[in-house]
Amino acid sequence: MATKSPLHTAALCLILSLEGVAALSFPIPGQVLNGFANTVTTPESQQLPPRRQSVQPPSENGVRQNSRQSGVTWNSFQPPEQGVPGRREGGGTRGCPTAITALIPRSTMGRTISAKPTFFYYIPIAVNNKTVEFKLADERDKIFYKKSFQMVTNGAGIISVSLDADSNSPALEVGKNYRWYFTVKCNPNSHGDDNSLVFGWINRITLAPTVQTELERSSDRDRLSILTQQALWHEYLATLVKLRLSSPRDTSLVLKWSETLSSVGLDRFARAPLVESQLTPVKRR
Repeated sequence: MATKSPLHTAALCLILSLEGVAALSFPIPGQVLNGFANTVTTPESQQLPPRRQSVQPPSENGVRQNSRQSGVTWNSFQPPEQGVPGRREGGGTRGCPTAITALIPRSTMGRTISAKPTFFYYIPIAVNNKTVEFKLADERDKIFYKKSFQMVTNGAGIISVSLDADSNSPALEVGKNYRWYFTVKCNPNSHGDDNSLVFGWINRITLAPTVQTELERSSDRDRLSILTQQALWHEYLATLVKLRLSSPRDTSLVLKWSETLSSVGLDRFARAPLVESQLTPVKRR
């Protein structure tokens, strides 16, 4: 990766703002707790091959039936037939107790409308200067984006990684499936047992104009039901986190957060705090 550009580190927990996501015409969380601290670079001139769309688009009017947090909507989208399911939980070993968990549906496929979405992870212990790596691949598992950095957190809890924090990160194309990888490397020189790896799938869609307009005119709270209807996991989680940070004593939001994680089988993380972290890019030798 030959070019670098300055990045910024977020100052609060997870998501601080729903502003500044240029790919969308309504605000969603674009600046997060662990916003990148320096630079991210991308390979030059790699093109993603067109692949068969395995995730169905919204219905004609752009609205899906609300699952009412039953998990039916979140968990119904499956990885491509030629792909393999992701892994939500990274194993911990004696050499690497940082067994991370990805906050994604059971199917390991999440949907988004963002060109540069936000990803959420649970870290079971405070992390002090461990190497973390984030990668994106196309449906054929060809890596086209890779970044390593040193991570420091102020405790155990839920962190996030946002591609929107890097102006040089690639934009996801509509209608394509992508694989992502997130690794905590307890031993940077190891390629296996001393690492904790999670990976999953993401698919970007567009909304019907009527639904897009409704989102633009809605408050953050009202957007939650619309995002549920559209099964937009990444935007829903990011919006709910923003609401919780702005109203930490709102018990209805705490309950909704718990219901959301329970609907995808991650209820054990419902009480986990939203923690601050810093990421400093690793300089290539």
